[in-house]
Amino acid sequence: MTLEDLIAAAEELGVHVKWMDLGRRAGELRRSGLVLLNHRKSVLTQRCTLAHEMGHWTLGHDWTLYHDVERDEREADAYAAQLLISPVDYALAERTHGEHPGAIARELEVTRRLVEVWQTDVWRGATTPPGRWRLRAV
Repeated sequence: MTLEDLIAAAEELGVHVKWMDLGRRAGELRRSGLVLLNHRKSVLTQRCTLAHEMGHWTLGHDWTLYHDVERDEREADAYAAQLLISPVDYALAERTHGEHPGAIARELEVTRRLVEVWQTDVWRGATTPPGRWRLRAV
């Protein structure tokens, strides 16, 4: 999925995207549904960040209330991994590269973090965020 495809999918969810210099941060989600992406980051980072922020939006994570930050971040990563990594593409990449997350990430054009979450939470059948389907290796 290209960045343009992802932006179109975000718009369908009611999420709008703008770019600005965020320093070291890759992006942020505002309560209004606005995602700010750092234009100084690579397109790969922008794609993965937008998918992650779409996960926060879709899963209803609210930082104005007490919340489990670690859980929310992992759920948003699992959402992004499921959005950007197809089961077929993952299986082919794993067949080529073994279970090495860095090599698979390069092959699939996603971050290593999303591959690691895919491997532990999605592909291997661990718990997934509420409302999301679970993929199992066949």
